[in-house]
Amino acid sequence: MAKEHRVIVETGAKARGWDALEIKLKGRGLSVAEVQEARKSFYEGIEVLSKMFLSAYDMEKKE
Repeated sequence: MAKEHRVIVETGAKARGWDALEIKLKGRGLSVAEVQEARKSFYEGIEVLSKMFLSAYDMEKKE
């Protein structure tokens, strides 16, 4: 991860999504297990939001 962070810094690109969150969590000293749990939670949340959006879009489309 340090290599990925260095590449982001050197190229001037900004980390987004999970990559940005992972950099912050590791910077705060979270353990590998805690970061893995956070990653799981992050992607589960994205999945829930996607389903909510698709459901709302389908309802709007039918009206």
